[in-house]
Amino acid sequence: MKRDNTPTIPVVDLSVHHQPGDMSDRFALSVTKLLRWCADTFFAKRYGHRAIVLETVAAVPGMVGATLTHLRCLRKLEADRGWIRTLMEEAENERMHLMTFVAVAQPTLFERWLILLVQWLFYIGFFVLYLFSARTAHRLVGYFEEEAVISYTHYLNEIDAGRSANVPAPAIALQYWGLPANATLRDVVLVVRADEAHHRDVNHGFAARLGDHAVDLDPSPDLAPYPWHASTLEIEKPAITPYRKTADFNETTLPAALKRRHNTASGVWGVVRVKQGQLKLTFLEPHSEQVLDASNPGYLAPQQDHFVEPLGKVSVCVEFYHSDPRPA
Repeated sequence: MKRDNTPTIPVVDLSVHHQPGDMSDRFALSVTKLLRWCADTFFAKRYGHRAIVLETVAAVPGMVGATLTHLRCLRKLEADRGWIRTLMEEAENERMHLMTFVAVAQPTLFERWLILLVQWLFYIGFFVLYLFSARTAHRLVGYFEEEAVISYTHYLNEIDAGRSANVPAPAIALQYWGLPANATLRDVVLVVRADEAHHRDVNHGFAARLGDHAVDLDPSPDLAPYPWHASTLEIEKPAITPYRKTADFNETTLPAALKRRHNTASGVWGVVRVKQGQLKLTFLEPHSEQVLDASNPGYLAPQQDHFVEPLGKVSVCVEFYHSDPRPA
């Protein structure tokens, strides 16, 4: 999917705070404040490392909510009304935050062990909470995201004051958010904060719907998954690049070895790329022929016998790969 490299980031309302209305809300807010105190005490202003640990936790609620909603819909033979997709998108988005900040600040060995401990404790606790009160669980996440917006705002202030280095944005962030090539960490924090504000509004909205015991639980359009992210399939499938490439040959300089029977080594794939003119590629055993041009490269499997023949003036090179370069 081709996307504009200058995504429109929604305006983030930094003043949003849901005033607790009952014991359920007050419980959710108290837990949030306790965890915020723990994070502030442990990480202080090491925002990159803080983000790594907290995003591993932040990716849990969406997955738990989606799983339990899915099971409930199966049991009750009813539609999910868009909730599963929204919650799964939230979990995936938080995971991409994690992968981005791992590229910015590598976690220490202690932080990796802390991630294992905190994630399992939080997963079990949140799973039980969601079973007993999905409304409280969503309100808790809404408060978590309020704090996340505040934390990333502080991070921006640290960057703007020069106390945190405004390093170049990692490649995964450029791809996922469609940021320009010269984007920096500040740009990344801005889009991450916008994501967190969206999750804040989604979860407070879900809690309100559950509190009203509404029959129609459709997410409103402004709470639905948002469009500026790339598919993670695009991000996580590594680009296949050649490990070696020949010089450009013409009809005169094309090596004689390429014009007689030969093949690539075991485990080596090849691509014959014609830049100008035409080239005939002949495969042996079984016999077949292809006419290659600029829009039609030739793909060579490992140890596949073949030879080439220029058809007039031509410009061609051969690329070598460790894996199959053919489009899926």
